[in-house]
Amino acid sequence: MSNLFTTRDPAGMAAGQLFLGTAIVANLLNDCHQSGMEGVRRGRERRAAAQYADELNAARGRADELGRVAIRAVRHVASLEAEVSRLKAALEQRQGYIDRLNARQKAGA
Repeated sequence: MSNLFTTRDPAGMAAGQLFLGTAIVANLLNDCHQSGMEGVRRGRERRAAAQYADELNAARGRADELGRVAIRAVRHVASLEAEVSRLKAALEQRQGYIDRLNARQKAGA
């Protein structure tokens, strides 16, 4: 096997070795770049998954709070309906009394 010092074309041999060295370095740089980009992609995916989990937990917390508000609202509506029923009964009783007074007044007139 010939080397740079024993070849008849030392410039060609040097150029070939330089090309081979450059190809190896370029391949190494490409591999490093691909590894770096893969790391960036995994980091983005990890951050996106963490953000999604955080937003989901926050949404669950809001849903729980809204559920508690809805239960309080239903209880309040039930109490208001009971109050309306009580007021209607009182109104009917008073209207009956007024009607009886009017009937007495017309009978006495």
